[in-house]
Amino acid sequence: MDARTAGESLMLGVEDVAAAVAELAPRIDGGQVQKIREPRADTVVLSIRRPGETVHLVLSCAPRASRIARAEGAGPTLPEPTTLGRWLRASLRGRRVATLRQLGGDRVVELAWEGGRLVAELTGRHANLFGLTGDRIAAVSRPPSRGSRDLRPSRDWRPPDGSPRMGERRFESARAIEKEAQARLTRDVSEHDEAARRRLLQEVRRRLERLRKNVAADVARCEDADAYRRAGELLKSEVHRLRRGMTSVEVTDWYAPGTPQVEVPLDPKLDGQGNVARLFGRYRRAQSGAARAAERLAAVEAQLATLSRLADAPELESALRDAGLLRTRQRRPKRGREAPRQPYREFRSARGERILVGRGGSDNHALTFRHARGNDHWLHVRDAPGAHVVVLGAAPHPETLLDAAALAAHHSDLRGEPVVDVTHTLRKHVRAVKGAPGRVTIASAKTLTVTDGRARVDRLHADARGERSRS
Repeated sequence: MDARTAGESLMLGVEDVAAAVAELAPRIDGGQVQKIREPRADTVVLSIRRPGETVHLVLSCAPRASRIARAEGAGPTLPEPTTLGRWLRASLRGRRVATLRQLGGDRVVELAWEGGRLVAELTGRHANLFGLTGDRIAAVSRPPSRGSRDLRPSRDWRPPDGSPRMGERRFESARAIEKEAQARLTRDVSEHDEAARRRLLQEVRRRLERLRKNVAADVARCEDADAYRRAGELLKSEVHRLRRGMTSVEVTDWYAPGTPQVEVPLDPKLDGQGNVARLFGRYRRAQSGAARAAERLAAVEAQLATLSRLADAPELESALRDAGLLRTRQRRPKRGREAPRQPYREFRSARGERILVGRGGSDNHALTFRHARGNDHWLHVRDAPGAHVVVLGAAPHPETLLDAAALAAHHSDLRGEPVVDVTHTLRKHVRAVKGAPGRVTIASAKTLTVTDGRARVDRLHADARGERSRS
C-alpha cells in the first residue's frame, strides 16, 4: 500500500516494524558490520556482511520518515560524522551483530552486539537513536525533548511511555519502506526548495518595489525645479527689501494671470542676495537630479523586468546574483558580542588537521594549559625562545607534525635558519614553571628536524588567509 495515503509523514505502525524486523533479523544476526554511513544527521546505514549477502540496514529518526528499512546500497555519507556516528565507528565497526529485535511490542528496535546496543525509537516527531553501553546512554542522535524521560548522555535509557501505536501493516518489505521514505524525503526537499524560491523572489521584488517608490518620489520632487527658478526671479526684483532674520516675503507674481501676491519662504540666516542664490542653487540641483532620478527609475524598472524573466530559472540564486539583483549581506558584529580573542593562531595542515600556534608569553601558557588536552601533540624549537605549537588529536598524520614543526621554527628566534630542531611530545608531559609564563619543563620528548620549513609555512599561511577571506 502506498504510504502517501496515510498522511504527510511516513509513520510506521507496530505491524510494519514487526514485519521489517522479522524480515531483516535472519539476514543480519551474526553478520559483521563492515561500513557505517550517515546520509543525514538523523539516519544511520549499516552495511552488514554474511556469507553470500550484504544487507544495508537503515535506522532513522527523521521526524517525518523515522524507520527501519533496507537500502539498495550503502550510499553517500556526511563529510564529518555526528557524535553518534563517531561512537558507532568506535564501538561497532568490525563487530558481529548479536541480535536485531523489536522491544515491548512497540515501535522500538534494538540492534545488539558484544559491548553495546543501538536502540531506535521510531515514534514519528519524537523519534531518536540511542547508543547504549549496557543501559547507559553513550550517544544520542537528536537532543531529547523535555518530558518525564531524562534521556541525556550518561543517563539510563528507559522505553517510551504510553501504549504502542497500533495499525495494520502497510508495507510489503523493508525495501518498500525505504523506497517510500526516499520519495517522501525527496518531496520534502522539493517543497522546501520551492518555498525558498518563493521567499527569495518576494524579498527581491519587495526591495525593488520600495526602491521604485522612493525613486519615483525623487522624480516628482525634481519636477518642481521650475518653481525654484520662478521664485528666484521674483526675489531678484525685491532684493532691496530683504533683511537677515526675515522668514518670508510677499512679492508680486508677474508670471501668473492677474499678477497675484505670493509668499516666498526665506532662510533667516541669509541676506537678500543669499536667498536668491539659495533658490537658484536648488533649481540647478533639481534640474541635474531630475535626469539622474529618471535614469535610476528606468534602471529599477529594467531590474523588475529582469526579475520577472528569471523567476523560473533553475538556479535562481545564482541567476539573481549574476544579474546584480541579489546583494551579499555583510553582517556587522553586534556591539558587545564580538568573538573573544583567542591566545593562538589557527592553521590547517595539508591533511586538514588543526594546528594552533601561541601568540607568545602568557598566550603560550593559555594555549598549552587551558586549550590543549593531554593527548594533543606539543611542539617547540630546541634551545631558543619561540611559540608553543599544538596539534589537536591523539593520532595526527606525520605530514601534519612536519607542518607544525615548520610553524614552530618560523614563529621563533630561529626563523630563517636552514636546519632547525623542534622538540615534540604529548601535552601531558609538559609542566609549567611557576612565576615564568610561557616557560615549561618536559618529562620526555622526541626531536623533529625542519629542513623545508619555508615552503610549508608559505602554504599554511596562504591557506589561513584564504579561510579568513571565505569566512
